[in-house]
Amino acid sequence: MPFQKAKDFSGLKEFFAHIDNRGETRLNKIKIIKMLEYSGLSYNDVQPEGNQQLLCSINDVETDVCYHIRKQESTLIIAFRGSDSKKDWSFNLDFCKKVIPYGNLKSKIKVHSGFINAYKSKNVRNNILKFVTDKIDRIELTGHSYGAALAIICAVDLQYNFSNKDYEVVVFGCPRVGNKAFKESYNKRVFKTVRVENRGDIVTKVPLFLMGYRHVGARLLIGKRKIFPFFLCGKNNHLLQEYYSNIWDV
Repeated sequence: MPFQKAKDFSGLKEFFAHIDNRGETRLNKIKIIKMLEYSGLSYNDVQPEGNQQLLCSINDVETDVCYHIRKQESTLIIAFRGSDSKKDWSFNLDFCKKVIPYGNLKSKIKVHSGFINAYKSKNVRNNILKFVTDKIDRIELTGHSYGAALAIICAVDLQYNFSNKDYEVVVFGCPRVGNKAFKESYNKRVFKTVRVENRGDIVTKVPLFLMGYRHVGARLLIGKRKIFPFFLCGKNNHLLQEYYSNIWDV
């Protein structure tokens, strides 16, 4: 059975031992680094194809959501860019608003309004859905910061609509996305989720736990232990360069 509660892991060996007992996974250290590289590439204007076919690169003018979709055999790889403009942060910083994702008033699930509204914009969600065809067996999602939150929302949305696909999610510096009910629903649906967190990364601490927000997935802590509280650690701990440097030491 997939694990329903998120767990914390301080090393990849412990994490993969846990996953291997729950079902087949292709996740390993090299794969996580590869997903980190996809997250980094999402900030570039020009996207290399490598051995994957680049299906689309979208930068939505309305929300400044940027994502890239690649295809390798029967696998889709979706990478969301992190915050790169003031408009992105206007969606990010409205932490007080939580909304029911798709209008089901009986649902207890609530998510950050800025994240879900950005994802549901016409050039994001609907465009992504059309690439999920019968020829796709597997979907991998990644992102950093704001992009990590969008990857989380996209993953659970795709799983709900295309439950016959295999999903793996690796995100970096991810903020909290929704409430406890969202966390529980997400962890049941997309249990192969690694949330890589650099020690001292302040973005992973918001929106606040006291505001009802919860993290999803299995947290993998990287980086050296900090002497100072996270709010005194500075912004460098959130940079992708710091994640790339520290992941090798795990």
